Amino acid sequence: MLKEDAVALASRTLAVLLMVWALTEVSHLPASVYGFLHYANVELSSPAATQYYLHANLISLSFLVVRIIGYALLARRLFKVGPEVQELLLPSDSQEAAAQN
Repeated sequence: MLKEDAVALASRTLAVLLMVWALTEVSHLPASVYGFLHYANVELSSPAATQYYLHANLISLSFLVVRIIGYALLARRLFKVGPEVQELLLPSDSQEAAAQN
């Protein structure tokens, strides 16, 4: 197996793993949206508690969306197996020698 083939195989394997993680996060999206909408439409006994739960669910939902987008973009980048991905996964000998000095 050539070095380039090994890098392509590893890169695409990581890309598939990241897409699985992205799809797993997508499966949590309906519950997170439901929780946010629930506190957007309900008034608890304390207005501070209502605001707290609303903002906590908004932060959770936002980070969930960012993770989904990040996983998908990174998976796309790794699947294309460009020269920068090859350097990342299997650095050239000249960089390894420079790192040892």
